[in-house]
Amino acid sequence: GQGSLTDSGVMSMARGRTFLALQAAVILFASPSLCFSPSCVKLRSPGKGSSLRAPRPSVMMSVKPEQNVDSFEKRISKLTNTVFSGILGASLILSPAMVPTDSPVSYGGTAYAQGATSSKVTRGAPSVDANKDPESILRLSLPINPKNPIREAQAELEMKMDKAFREIRGERWSKILGYSRKALNIVSSKSDAILKDVSPDRQAEGKALLDEVKSSLESVVKSVETQDVSVIEKAKRGALEKIGLLEELMIKDFPFQIPKEYAKLPQLKGRAVVEMTIKKAADGAKFDVDGTVYEQAVFRVVCDGYTAPINAGAFVDLVNRGFYNGMAVQRSDGFVVQTGDPEPENTEGVHGLKNSDGSVRTLPLEVFADGDKEPTYETTLEDDGRPLAQPKLPFSVYGTLAMARSEDNANDASTQFFFLLFDPELTTAGRNLMDGRFSTFGYVVEGNRLLSNVEVGDKIVSAKVISGLDNLVVPK
Repeated sequence: GQGSLTDSGVMSMARGRTFLALQAAVILFASPSLCFSPSCVKLRSPGKGSSLRAPRPSVMMSVKPEQNVDSFEKRISKLTNTVFSGILGASLILSPAMVPTDSPVSYGGTAYAQGATSSKVTRGAPSVDANKDPESILRLSLPINPKNPIREAQAELEMKMDKAFREIRGERWSKILGYSRKALNIVSSKSDAILKDVSPDRQAEGKALLDEVKSSLESVVKSVETQDVSVIEKAKRGALEKIGLLEELMIKDFPFQIPKEYAKLPQLKGRAVVEMTIKKAADGAKFDVDGTVYEQAVFRVVCDGYTAPINAGAFVDLVNRGFYNGMAVQRSDGFVVQTGDPEPENTEGVHGLKNSDGSVRTLPLEVFADGDKEPTYETTLEDDGRPLAQPKLPFSVYGTLAMARSEDNANDASTQFFFLLFDPELTTAGRNLMDGRFSTFGYVVEGNRLLSNVEVGDKIVSAKVISGLDNLVVPK
């Protein structure tokens, strides 16, 4: 069970965490000759007997057999990996516990969204204010007019109300009431301006949905009277879901042109939802999450083609083919849950989807940065000269979904994917070691806590597309 902490205990923990952070910073800045970039470490499950199986946190992937190197290079590589693991370990220790929502198997819900609507503010915001709610990030990344008044109402709920929830003063309730009333007033007084961005052929649907938004916001205002955070959160979540649906009606066309050189790859021109079911490897074994037992792990993933149409499209295509059904989890170390290699024990085998000509289907690195009009392809944001650029889908969510690739090739992802298992809460948004270096294309929005008990050998018994399959464009 969990005990209570005294004020002195909290201060002691804070001092200890600060000391760890300072240690990591000293190591990082005092060692310029060592390589701390993700290209120096590996994350992909290699073949049997490979020396790359080291059980350590890492952020890159490689199935290639290790090349012959001299002992000096090996020593430098070992030292580099050890130091990096220490830094990453410190960041894991520094990360405070995540707060579950009213859902018993999901993290997130409360959108720590201050700064999330502006790339300038986000980059400079303290990480405690970084947006860690997957559904909030997905709403904010929709390609709609950012000046539409619905964004103002959304900000009152996602940014201001959530910040007020974290206050301990009694007057926070008057603030929360004011924010909820303002959101309702915006939607009520600016209906015409909101509906202006809805396509003409969907106006009737938009008006009906706007009425639902108004009704749900009235429920939020009424819920504040209870001064019960869980009651208010539930009402607010319902209102934000309606707002998200209304915002989706404002997307008239796919927002950018995908480069022609990728025409032979599947493309997701919108969003799709994948439901994945995993069972324990041992007969009769069950999932145990914080003392609650589950027969199987079932979670839903939103794949976002608006930010990564090629990588999201390839994943949804593989799911629709049944490629992952029956496949075992190949890595689970508290850092990631990873699978997707059809021949994980064979160093000489095919580690992706084989084309009809015998070649392996590969995917380009695809990163959509805030402020850009389309994704950046085939290069990391760091190599593109923008190391501090913030991706639209950052690694700030427990259950971030991305494609795996090798350490020395940004463009050889194929079928392997991973879920990130930690939330870098004390890393300033846009400045961690993974953003801009992997193709993130979705988040687990339901059941992400179950990932914490997924282990190597557990089997994907089913992965299926439950909505959005009509957005998938598969080349003939």
